[in-house]
Amino acid sequence: MTKSKNRWLNFATYTGLRLLLWLGVWAILQFLTPVKGIMAVVLALLISSAISIVLLDRQRDIMSESVGAFFSGINQKIESSGAAEDVWQEDILRERSRPGEQRAGTNTVKQDEHSGLLQSDNEVGSDSTAGDETDRLNSQGKTEKDQQ
Repeated sequence: MTKSKNRWLNFATYTGLRLLLWLGVWAILQFLTPVKGIMAVVLALLISSAISIVLLDRQRDIMSESVGAFFSGINQKIESSGAAEDVWQEDILRERSRPGEQRAGTNTVKQDEHSGLLQSDNEVGSDSTAGDETDRLNSQGKTEKDQQ
């Protein structure tokens, strides 16, 4: 838990320092120079960015290490989850490949395959009703035209 708080503290510190630097440069431009308004905001952003490269270098490195550690932790969780899923799938494949054992899961797969065939047969039947009735197949695979 302290690592998590430390990460967010590093991020908040760098962001706060960056904001304070920008506000300081903007205040100087706004009140001590003839540059006012949006031009002062944009110019303060550019100047404070250049200053922060030098002044906030160490704090930026600390913050980037914290953020990098956070995202590497997320990547490790994703990889371990994927590895666990692979092991789970391999176990299922091993179970299915055992010969001579009757399992309830295989019947549902066969039922699903048969329902897919029935559905495709219904689609073919609906297409053939739209066409010529004499082109229907009988149980031996011959059309009514072939029988005549």
